[in-house]
Amino acid sequence: MKLQNFLATHKKYDVKAIAADKELSRQIQIRLIDLGLLDPPADGNFGSVSTFALQRFQTLMECNEPGFLGAVTAKKLIEAKRGDLLIPPPILKILRDTLFKTRPLDSSTLSNAEKQEIAEGKQFELVFFEKVRDHLRITLRKETFKGSKIWYVYGPHVAIFQNGTQVYSKPKPKTVRLQIPYKSQLDNYYNPTGACNVTSMAMCLQFLGARPRKNSGQFEDELYQYALAKGYSRWDPYDLAKIVRDYGCKDIFKENATIEEAKNWLADGKPAVIHGYFTSFGHIMPLVGYDKTGFFVHDPYGEWFPDGYDTNASGAGLHYSYDLIRRVCIPDGNFWVHFISK
Repeated sequence: MKLQNFLATHKKYDVKAIAADKELSRQIQIRLIDLGLLDPPADGNFGSVSTFALQRFQTLMECNEPGFLGAVTAKKLIEAKRGDLLIPPPILKILRDTLFKTRPLDSSTLSNAEKQEIAEGKQFELVFFEKVRDHLRITLRKETFKGSKIWYVYGPHVAIFQNGTQVYSKPKPKTVRLQIPYKSQLDNYYNPTGACNVTSMAMCLQFLGARPRKNSGQFEDELYQYALAKGYSRWDPYDLAKIVRDYGCKDIFKENATIEEAKNWLADGKPAVIHGYFTSFGHIMPLVGYDKTGFFVHDPYGEWFPDGYDTNASGAGLHYSYDLIRRVCIPDGNFWVHFISK
């Protein structure tokens, strides 16, 4: 398989599928090396370092294909030039003497072979980083310790800077409530009992300044018609993301999001839309804020209760607890979230 074989298709390869294809692995590695995101050699062994380099490419190029290689990432890998990625690597700064660890566990439970002492004041260029509980999983760009570039480090002991701006850890406000306009789906002209999807997106688009293309009617009804005209499924999250992008905004959809990621997004003043089984068929709504115990939501269908919906109630600014979100939106461990921005 080659990158060219993904173009104009719906093929999706996860990391395991990429690693099983030596030809594809080598081609991706060559491109990542050319772009300065990966060190040689291109050996066709698509391990963790190659994986994180690909994820960084997808982030920098806004591929919106988290966790998989698809047509968008393939096209951008083929066409990208080093000048497209003139963004300095993240810099990890050690704030106090700490340890790099092979697992995000208390250091007393690890053997000496599983940890590496790192002194306060040290700095490291990173390929990639992500939060894992109270630790960060980091991929070092240049240094190798005990044969590995991939380590965990305790979050409070470090800071990460991008272009001189601290991106980790940024203190979050205890409470956030975004001024997103509320829209009920029940007054829609088209399919009022089944249009939570476009209604939710209309709320977020309007908040971000996107404008309807027609001078009359409701924004959500326009999006409903637009989906029909384009052949988009309103229940397919990737098609919903296309609608958002077609109207001039960004939508990064993740199937494995976390509550903490959603809170961080809201803390930056950006809306998110969640999927959940509030009804047997599924339901969608925007997150508009959070506090210590739960999210504030704009539920377009009214107010949810365990025995059903009160459709006569306003769904504006309701408080749905984190426990409720876990039970209704993350019963199988997957949390479907659209991270929407300008």
